[in-house]
Amino acid sequence: MSNVDFEEYTYLTYNVKKSGAANSYINGIEIIDNIFSQKDVFNLNGASLCTITDVDLVAKIVEFVRDEERKFKKGEDSIFKYGRQNQTSYPRGGFCSAAMAHLLRFVQYKMTEGKATEIIDNSNSGKEVGKQLSDLFDINSKAGSEIDILTRVRVGQNYFREMLIVLYKGKCCLTGLAIPEVLRASHIVAWAKDKKNRMNPQNGLLLSATYDAAFDRHLISFDDDYRMILSPGLKEYYTSEAFNEYFRKVEGRQIILPDRFRPDKELIAKHRELMV
Repeated sequence: MSNVDFEEYTYLTYNVKKSGAANSYINGIEIIDNIFSQKDVFNLNGASLCTITDVDLVAKIVEFVRDEERKFKKGEDSIFKYGRQNQTSYPRGGFCSAAMAHLLRFVQYKMTEGKATEIIDNSNSGKEVGKQLSDLFDINSKAGSEIDILTRVRVGQNYFREMLIVLYKGKCCLTGLAIPEVLRASHIVAWAKDKKNRMNPQNGLLLSATYDAAFDRHLISFDDDYRMILSPGLKEYYTSEAFNEYFRKVEGRQIILPDRFRPDKELIAKHRELMV
């Protein structure tokens, strides 16, 4: 992709968010564009922020705008003196830096679009996929600003979900439910517990929300044959009609396995050890 144009950014932002926040993001970028056209702090030569493809540069601008907002709120000299008088509520409310942070996520996404599928197709193991994606997003690094690190983590997590959606063909591996809005990328061993396997597709299951929540809390797990097992901690719910419908009926059911990168049995065994 040669550039991130404002028309595409506006279209995707509005259609993804469809809320007041979407308009705030778009207006916030326009405000900063206008200010930079008068005070070219980053030598953009009149180009819109949405044409920048350098992720590091966008991250620097995010930090710069956030600092300038702090100055503005304190009544100190800031770049917002170049802004329109009827738009002071944006920097005062932190909407300009929020818009920039959203733009940063958008640029990172666009500049790496399709990489997950490409890496999956050209890798021989889940760990290889995980390492390449971790390197791509540099999600284990402590370098960079706080907002840049958080952004990389969020984008990395989004790609982990997209990767599982590709592998599991957009269906909950336990029920076959194919509604994207309710599907969750469940880490077998938690993100915070195992850095090496954060992006490893063999450390993930695509589950609908109810089963994702139960799996995350170790109320359900899977045996070595990928069949669902129930935690003893659920016994107090055995007489519940809802429990029978959502859990008892699927106990012992084998998950729908992906064609490649099946869940790692050693990681599943670690998950089972934590069942309550």
